[in-house]
Amino acid sequence: MAENTGMRPIAKDTVHKLCSGQVIVDLATSAKELLENSLDAGATSIDIKMRDSGVTSITVTDNGHGIPPENYPTLCRKHWTSKITSFEDLDGVTTFGFRGEALSSLCAVASVTIVTATRESAPMGMSLEYDHNGELVGSTAVARERGTTVVVSGLFARWPVRLADLKKNARREYTRLVSLVEQYSIISDVRLCLSNQTRGQPVVAVRTPPQSDRLTRLLSVFGAHVRPHLVRFEYQAEDFSLEGHVSRPEGGRGGSDKQYFFVNGRPCDLPRPKKLVNEVFRGYCPNRYPVFAIAIVVKGSVDVNLTPDKREILIRCEELVLRGLKEALVSVLEPDESAFSVAGVSAGSVNGSAGVKRQSSLMCEELVPPPPATMKPRLSEPAREAVPPPQVSSTKKRPSETASKPPTTASKPPTTVSKPPAATSAPKKMGTVVIGSCRNRVQNDTHDWKSVADRLRIKQARMKAKLEDSQLRDLDPMPAMTEGGLSVTDPEEASSALSRLIHKTDFQRMRVLGQFNHGFIIALLDCDLYIIDQHASDEKYNFEQLQQRAQISSQPLIHPAVLELGVVDEAVAIECRDKLEKNGFFVDVDEDAVPGQRLRLKSQPVIDKTVFDQKDLMELVAQLCVDPVGVPRCERARRVFASRACRKSTMIGDPLSKTRMRDIVGHLGDLDHPWNCPHGRPTLRHLHRLEKVDL
Repeated sequence: MAENTGMRPIAKDTVHKLCSGQVIVDLATSAKELLENSLDAGATSIDIKMRDSGVTSITVTDNGHGIPPENYPTLCRKHWTSKITSFEDLDGVTTFGFRGEALSSLCAVASVTIVTATRESAPMGMSLEYDHNGELVGSTAVARERGTTVVVSGLFARWPVRLADLKKNARREYTRLVSLVEQYSIISDVRLCLSNQTRGQPVVAVRTPPQSDRLTRLLSVFGAHVRPHLVRFEYQAEDFSLEGHVSRPEGGRGGSDKQYFFVNGRPCDLPRPKKLVNEVFRGYCPNRYPVFAIAIVVKGSVDVNLTPDKREILIRCEELVLRGLKEALVSVLEPDESAFSVAGVSAGSVNGSAGVKRQSSLMCEELVPPPPATMKPRLSEPAREAVPPPQVSSTKKRPSETASKPPTTASKPPTTVSKPPAATSAPKKMGTVVIGSCRNRVQNDTHDWKSVADRLRIKQARMKAKLEDSQLRDLDPMPAMTEGGLSVTDPEEASSALSRLIHKTDFQRMRVLGQFNHGFIIALLDCDLYIIDQHASDEKYNFEQLQQRAQISSQPLIHPAVLELGVVDEAVAIECRDKLEKNGFFVDVDEDAVPGQRLRLKSQPVIDKTVFDQKDLMELVAQLCVDPVGVPRCERARRVFASRACRKSTMIGDPLSKTRMRDIVGHLGDLDHPWNCPHGRPTLRHLHRLEKVDL
């Protein structure tokens, strides 16, 4: 670097290359800018053709308005645009592009040729060639119907590092491009086709019919197997509206790669709404991720000029959007209302409630007092005259269900079951109230509903008092903190207490003091005393060893099964066939089949008597889409490995030598996740901080 002799302006061509490198960063952004230009031109048919996954060339052809001759010289110049004239125009911009950077940046990183024709000039068009500075260097008359064709060749030829990365990861980059094009195929109603030619005939990756409905385009992206699990929702507010599809809990996915947001018709990344959707979904299905495509229409107050790729969007009313999104999701994911009785019910009415799903929040609207004591029937007594039982039910229903479904109590009349009188000394039997799939045992005694109401009021008063106390503590500028049984009020001590975190390397430094109750290991780290669960720790070590090293046996199928996957999922499965084979799934690739149906399942895994199926394969593929590094395991395999690890591990009650205890503690430092056993039990807990260590 030359000696600094003062500030000077950067050369114009250097500025052009620096800025262009921020706009065009990979294959996906290159094709994205051309696709958005075609959509802005009013095209109803767009073809994107790749040669060698985009390494050789990218060709985008549309039937849009074409480019007028007066714009030929300035078409690829930096910041020349027809979309806006001043900064204030950003508030009303409705096009994808508006900065005039796309074509100029493409000229800087590749060779660009444009063939275009307007309605007035067709069937004659012009072929235009531009240099790396975006200046027109040649034009030739050619035959062309109305529309525009942009050919980008030699992408990153002048950028050696990016070119080497593109060639090395061409398939991965193309897969990312397919995922991006899928998002535009969902939100737009044009005929969109993406194909790639490496050898032989081009292979179509994305194809959507024109003027198709949103659900049809979604299924072409998500796969037909998602259709039974998708549910549509809407939400209307004064400043915004929501409309989209989300999968039900039973249709969850092993990865979070099929989650799309659109703001005013623009695909974008919204971290907070995405986190909200996943958190709401985990309330119903903790181990899987939802599949969704949600369109948000905001009336003004949107800033899309945050990043060069315009993927990040700032919404002024984001808090209102989050609130409305949560309400809309709960309305479609929440099961039907609950209606159950625990007193004065016959066996038939108890069983009749088995089909009624629960609702997460039940509101006790009114507690009906029980009938007089002389009229109280018991489940253990012969059935008498039926008395309507008190019910606890939620008051919130979906309008569609209110109009279409009859009341639960009327849909199945209660059945009277007679039993012989039980002997006085016979113990009381237990009745079962079934709510969804949960069975709760209740005694046959009728409840004193007045006392229940009193207890509820007392509990409510206690909760209110606790809430007030917590609010008062929040106002305390320096609340006392307790960590590991140590009360901390001094700021320096608080910092020290909060910094006492266990890292995996600390397990090698722990001193094993002994065994407690033949089930726990007592260890010392500096001045902190820890208790370690010997079974949970050894179980987690054996579990991760099985996860990493187990080779699952496979069972051949009599007839290979055709796998119907999304194009991106299929490409990932083909690229990671070795990881699927380690899980016992062997597939063949039919290069002549249509995209999405090129894989044939030859054999599937089996462990002991557990046979895996295509759902497990879909789960593995979803995990590989998110993280292609390492060998994933499906949930069913993890349960089998957890069971095996449990049986072969050190048990509670086994006396251990000090050498064996050191091995168990030391193994924790070699694990990926040493903090819990496969079943969720913690492996260690902090006992106490010793003031003085003399051992």
